Amino acid sequence: MSGHGKDAVRLCEHVVRQAFGGVVTRVASILLNRGRLPFPYIVRLAGLPRPTVAAALLLLMQHNLVLSNGVHLRTDPEGLEEMYEFAVLDCLHRLRWGRMLAMTQERLGSVAMEVVRMVMVYGKLTPGDVMRVTSAEGDGQRMAAVQEATVELVRNGLLQPTCPELHVIESDLIQRRFAAKKRQLIKDTGFTMPSAQSLADLQAKSAYEIETEREELRSLGRVLIKTPKVGKKKKAKEEFDYSLKPDVALRINNDRYGVLIRDELVVKAAEDRWNKGAAEVVRAVLAASLDEESTLKDTRTLADVGFNEIVERIPNKAHVVKVHGEIVRTYLAILAGEDQMLANGGAFLRREGSSSNPGFKVELESIAVRLRASLLSELVRQRLNDPAARVLAVVAKAQIASETTVRDCAMLPLREARKILSELQKMSIVETQEVPKTAAKMRTGLPSSAEYHLWQVDLPRVYNALLASVYKTIANAIQRKSAEVEKRKLVLDREARSMGVGGRDRLQQKDQEDLAELDGIVKKLTIAAARSELVVFILRDLPGWPEKW
Repeated sequence: MSGHGKDAVRLCEHVVRQAFGGVVTRVASILLNRGRLPFPYIVRLAGLPRPTVAAALLLLMQHNLVLSNGVHLRTDPEGLEEMYEFAVLDCLHRLRWGRMLAMTQERLGSVAMEVVRMVMVYGKLTPGDVMRVTSAEGDGQRMAAVQEATVELVRNGLLQPTCPELHVIESDLIQRRFAAKKRQLIKDTGFTMPSAQSLADLQAKSAYEIETEREELRSLGRVLIKTPKVGKKKKAKEEFDYSLKPDVALRINNDRYGVLIRDELVVKAAEDRWNKGAAEVVRAVLAASLDEESTLKDTRTLADVGFNEIVERIPNKAHVVKVHGEIVRTYLAILAGEDQMLANGGAFLRREGSSSNPGFKVELESIAVRLRASLLSELVRQRLNDPAARVLAVVAKAQIASETTVRDCAMLPLREARKILSELQKMSIVETQEVPKTAAKMRTGLPSSAEYHLWQVDLPRVYNALLASVYKTIANAIQRKSAEVEKRKLVLDREARSMGVGGRDRLQQKDQEDLAELDGIVKKLTIAAARSELVVFILRDLPGWPEKW
């Protein structure tokens, strides 16, 4: 996947402006447009006082939007200068906060949702800070509820520990570790020019060590305390009481929320492909597979899930499949492609183990590939027609296809196939490659200079272009929302003054109508941005990004 372009930068500027105002946006915009910079350059380019720029950078780092090269943490800085870089992905993750809050409330309740909301507002909070900002201090019952909710959020991986070391750019850490290992290798061997294979091994080892160390810093053991329960007899599985260390800061775990969003998309895809019963079976497999090791980049779920685990996780009210075990087995056979109807990667599940007691895994990567392909196909269908979607499917599957191949497989006249290919080329979806005629084809009387065209789809380029277009759509929605609010600023001020004396009912009829119209516009724009962000999630975050063939 390619880097972030101007549309992503523009979207980040709108997100930062909406959250922090114009001054902070000015500092963020410099880092977004110019890349990594030291503090003196940021001050000069921003044209703001040094304390103001320092406060803006501190605020952005508190909210995980700016990273540094970590010179301040080094014992041997060697004259290096502290550099700062904007974290584009962390900024774009803020667009799904509404969905994340809704999922938290659905899974863990309103108190947990309030804790997550406070962490979003403040960027990072220790468990003690969570108590203070949620007004739990002094109220024993609420304090217990907030503490329990925070523990559950940490145990479920929705909140994770953080520290200053995690605000250092990972690539810088890898290069420093690699440089140190290279110096040690030269010292040990006496060769000033190590082989390419040795350098590649050192680079891979350095990356693995840094990733392992950062995972350790994010592990639950740094913040979660387990103590055996008192007065309970030991069972097959020992029971514990859980508490949190008060001095370890917590932040939102975007990857775990991404796993939950991915699972919901997979369940919806199963429902669209089959029915609600199949969706419930897939949901049960995903729920049983979820553990601390699950990440968004997994190509398939990690653990095998047995039949009994699947049946136990299907609620009675969900579908009649709970009552009849044979129906569940039938669904599993269909989802795993055992009826030979889902060849070429069409199966949702993978069957492993013995035939008497099989285990099942969800094929996440192949599902994600089909979701991306469905988005592109739907775009072509909306802008052109159904035959154009068939033509695109033929070219994408064949990788390189001639016009006659497209004509035969898409079941279209050659003239219409050529017209559709031309329209797809105008949309920058397909491209051509000229190929000289072979000697065998020249025997038909064609001149030696004759050439013919082969059609292909460069999926990485097409998906990147589509992703940039969606970024632009979301930015336009946010900008339009801000403009609509600014247009009715006077009416909103009158509403704010009347909140203590009856609210909107005390305003004039015209003001009430303007506010109602604003509510409708903001709601539509918010829904449009949320739906577009889900498209971004499918295109950018799911596994199975196509490789350049």
